[in-house]
Amino acid sequence: MRFGVIGTNFISQEFVQAGQTLDGFVLRAVYSRRLETAAAFAECFGGAECLTTLDDLAEHPEIDAVYIASPNALHAPQAERMLRAGKHVFLEKPACPNAETFRRLVDLANEMGVAFVEAMRPAYTPGYSALCEAVKEIGAVRHVSFSYCQYSSRYDKFKKGIVENAFDPSLCNGALMDIGVYCAHMLVALFGTPNSILAMAQRLHNGLDAQGTVICGFDGMLADLTFSKIADGKRQNEIQGESGTLLIDSVSNPKHIERIARDGSRANVYYDPDPEFFGMAHEIRAFQRFAEDAMQGKRDEMTRRNSVTGKTLFIMDEIRRQTGIDFVRRDTGIGGTGT
Repeated sequence: MRFGVIGTNFISQEFVQAGQTLDGFVLRAVYSRRLETAAAFAECFGGAECLTTLDDLAEHPEIDAVYIASPNALHAPQAERMLRAGKHVFLEKPACPNAETFRRLVDLANEMGVAFVEAMRPAYTPGYSALCEAVKEIGAVRHVSFSYCQYSSRYDKFKKGIVENAFDPSLCNGALMDIGVYCAHMLVALFGTPNSILAMAQRLHNGLDAQGTVICGFDGMLADLTFSKIADGKRQNEIQGESGTLLIDSVSNPKHIERIARDGSRANVYYDPDPEFFGMAHEIRAFQRFAEDAMQGKRDEMTRRNSVTGKTLFIMDEIRRQTGIDFVRRDTGIGGTGT
């Protein structure tokens, strides 16, 4: 499959590195607004055509699929342009700023007969599959706690008044969109849509949400989600059932899952020390399969995965509504936290 890549950041680099370990993956073109940026990226991977307009990428006759890893705010318009040109689209998480926009893109992909799915890396890993099976072995689930708190490498610059893309809310960034999405996606994939949501967030002075906590209510079960870009978290993720508890090392890259029975006995459910580019090879294999299926009119698995993404974005829409996250950049000061 001949890929075009939009975005030249570290995520795109990991994507191509992983892809080049697989049969059938070809990096055909790289898009960037700056030619020198595209050229530097392409040179790292043995060369590829460098493009500076989206139209050139969309109309390129030798590109089958496009991987999009641009700033969040650009995902939807860029994906729409590629879909309308008949390209398969693999869209980095979060796929869209809201559920309605994502639904419209899914409808467009169905109309065009091409593959379109979110690149949610952990959802394609063996660890994720093992977790789905392990949940069935701990009885009725009563409480879930998922957390992703990581001090951003760009936060120190923000505190000095240097606002990089990761801390610009007008690009649809923030703790919820950037890392909270992993918590929300895993919750939906395992347990569906909650009946109730109570959300709180703390925002920086420019309007970006720096951290948040969400409590979700299900029939017979509660879940709490915690995410932050301004502090590191060390606690494990838990799924508590009546017959035992699962400990998961990471919601973004589950590599170690342990089961603790009610009698205190412990057992490893899953352990994999190999990072394999954080699971990106797994998701690329799946996307190649989705594209082949789409060409044959088969969309069942892709539809199932898009349903999880849509429900996740629906939850995130409600969290944003409750906490006032509106993707508007405000210049009311630097550093520190607001409300």
